[in-house]
Amino acid sequence: MSRTPSVSDDDMSSFSGHEDYDYETDCTTPAPSCSGEHYENEEVESFRAREYPQLAGKIYLDHGGSTSMVEDFSNDLISNLYGNPHSDSTPSAVAGHRIDAIREKALRFFKADPEEWDLVFVANATAAIKLTIDCLKDHSAATHKQLWYGYHRDAHTSLVGIRELTTTSRCFGSDDEVEKWIECGGTGGPLPRQLGLFAYPGQSNMTGRRLPLAWPGMIRNKVLRANTYTLLDAAALASTAQLDLSNTRESPDFVALSFYKIFGFPNIGALLVQKSSAHVLTNRKYFGGGTVDMVVTINDTWHAKKTATIHDALEDGTLPFHSIFALDHAINAHERLYGYEPMKFISRHTAQLSKQLHDNLCNLRHRNGKSVIHIYKEPSTVYGDSKTQGATIAFNVLKSDGSLIPYTEVEKLANGHDIYIRSGSLCNPGGMATYLNWTPADMKAAFASGHRCSNPMEIVDGKATGVVRVSLGGMSTASDIRALISFLRASYVDTTIPKTMSLAKQPISLQRASFIKIRIPEENEDDAVVRATAPVINAPSCRPPSAHRNRLRKSFDFSVGASPAGSSVTSISSAGLPRSQSSLSVALRSKKPDISRHRSLLGRAELKPAAPGRWDDFWKEETAALVAAGAAESEARQVVSSAEVKKKEKEKEKEKEKDKRKSGFKKATLTKLLGL
Repeated sequence: MSRTPSVSDDDMSSFSGHEDYDYETDCTTPAPSCSGEHYENEEVESFRAREYPQLAGKIYLDHGGSTSMVEDFSNDLISNLYGNPHSDSTPSAVAGHRIDAIREKALRFFKADPEEWDLVFVANATAAIKLTIDCLKDHSAATHKQLWYGYHRDAHTSLVGIRELTTTSRCFGSDDEVEKWIECGGTGGPLPRQLGLFAYPGQSNMTGRRLPLAWPGMIRNKVLRANTYTLLDAAALASTAQLDLSNTRESPDFVALSFYKIFGFPNIGALLVQKSSAHVLTNRKYFGGGTVDMVVTINDTWHAKKTATIHDALEDGTLPFHSIFALDHAINAHERLYGYEPMKFISRHTAQLSKQLHDNLCNLRHRNGKSVIHIYKEPSTVYGDSKTQGATIAFNVLKSDGSLIPYTEVEKLANGHDIYIRSGSLCNPGGMATYLNWTPADMKAAFASGHRCSNPMEIVDGKATGVVRVSLGGMSTASDIRALISFLRASYVDTTIPKTMSLAKQPISLQRASFIKIRIPEENEDDAVVRATAPVINAPSCRPPSAHRNRLRKSFDFSVGASPAGSSVTSISSAGLPRSQSSLSVALRSKKPDISRHRSLLGRAELKPAAPGRWDDFWKEETAALVAAGAAESEARQVVSSAEVKKKEKEKEKEKEKDKRKSGFKKATLTKLLGL
C-alpha cells in the first residue's frame, strides 16, 4: 500500500499560494499569527505517538464520525469485580454507586449543575433524540394537545425524522427565518393550546458551521403563545467545543450527544434534561426493566413508575455499566492530556488547524489558475473563529476544466494512502440541498434514476450528490494537514503546461518568475541533462507596494535568441520596468550553478543558491513553463508577422494586375481608334 510522503513546512509554503500576495478569493480569512505554529500543536505532537499508537503512519481525519480510543479502563476491569446495578450484592452496589458518581462527573464536564440537570444514559445521540420525541408524543396525547415541531435546515437526519411523529412541522430555511419567528412571538409556530418543540444542531455535521446558542433563551422569553421546548443536537459541537450549560435560563431544555465523538470510547450517549422541564418526559407509556416499582399483569394492567429521578424513569433495562466506567477513564485521560479544561484547549487547537487546512485548500490551483477545491461554507463563518465555525470542512475536488471528480473516488484514493476521510451526503439532507443546489423535484428525479445514499450516483445532471468531509479532533496535528495537502496536490493538481497560453494568463506565481533571466546550456556542453537549482527567496514581511503589484499585471516581452557562447538564452522582462530592476541572471548548469546575487523587486530579499534537492523538479518545471510560454509567444508573433507580409505581397500583386488590365484596355482602345 502506498504511503503519503512526509512534507516539511518549507514544502508546504511552496504550493500553498502564500507568495501570491495580491491574489484574493472568497475563501480569504484573517492573517495567520506571525508567531508560527501555536504551542497546542507542539503539545499534541509530543504525546500522540505514546497515547495513540494506533495512529502511527495513518492520517485520521473523520473525527466527526468517531475519534481515537483510550485504554486506561482495562486495568480497572481486571482489578475490580462489578455486578448488575439492579442487584443488591456488594459488586452490584459498588457498580451502582460508581454509576451515580460518573453521572455527576459527566454533568460537570458540561458545566451543568447536578441540582439543575439530570443525565440519562442512552446508546447515542440518535437514541437520545428518539427518547425525547417518544416522551413528548405521549405527553401530547395525555394532555390532549397537538404537537408542533420546528427544525433547522442544517438538522441531522435524526432530527428531521421527528416530523413524522408530530401533527404539524416546519423546516426553517435560514438563521434569519428562525430569528424572525422568535421576534414575532412564535407566529407561524405552535398555536395556543398546542405543544411545541424546536430542535436544531449546535454545529452542522456537514459544513461545521456553528449555530447560535442563544436561541433557547430567546424562545423561552419571547415565544409565549404556546409552551415550546428546545432540543439541542450537540453531537458535532461537543466533540471540539466546551458545552457550557451553567446558565439554565439561556440553555436548551434537552441536549442530545454522543460520548464516543468526544473521547472515541465508550460507545454510549446521553440525554441531558433540565429538571424544570422534565415533567413533559414523565408521561411516556412504555416502561422497561428497572423503570417501574410495581407491575401487575394478571387480571389487571396497573403499574407504578419510578419517580425519584428522571433517569430512573427513562433508563430501560440494565445499563451498559462497563462502558460507563470507561467514560470515567476517558474524562480522566482528556484532563491528563489536554489540561484541567480540556475542551477549551481542544477548541483552540482545532480552530488553528482548521484555518491552516482551509487556507491551503483554497490556495491549491491548477496550472491554468483554476481552483482545485470547492469548499461549502456560509459567508458569515470564519475558519479560526470557534464561535462561528467548527473544525470540519466539506468540499469537492475539481478538474482543471471545472468539472467534478466523484467524491467516492477521492475517499477511495485517500484510503489507499492511509488518509481516512468521509464522503457522501453525511445524513444532512437540508445542507446538501442548500449547498449543492438540489430542489425537491431534482432529488426525487435522482432517486428515480437509481441514486441512493447507501449506493450513490456521485454526479447527476452535472451536480454532485455529496461531498468530501474532513473533520479534525483533539489528537489531530499540523503534520496531518500537510500530508492531506500533499496528497491532494500530487493526485489532483493539473500541472500540464498549455502550449498556446500567453504569459499574461499564467498564474501569478508563474508570472513572478519573469524576474529571472535564464541561460540553458546546449547539449554539447558538459551534461545533456540540466539540473536546475532554485534560489531560495525569503518571503516578504508585507505586501509589495501597489505600484509594483500593478506592474506585475502588465504584459511581458520575450526575446529568444542565441548567446555568444552558442547556448540558447531566454530573456524575460516585465514591460515598463528598467532592466536593472526587472531581471536577474541565473546560469543553470549541472555542476556549478552560478546564481548572481541581486535583490528581488517583490520581496527585496537576497537570492541565495540552494543545494539540489526537493526544489529541483519544481524549478525545472517552472523553467520549462517560462521557456515554452516565451517560445510560444515569439512563434505566434512570427506567424502573425509572416502572415502580414504575405498579405501585403498579395495586395501588391493585385495592384499590379489591375495596372496591367488598365494599360491593356488603353492599348486595345487606341488600336481600335487607329484602325478606324
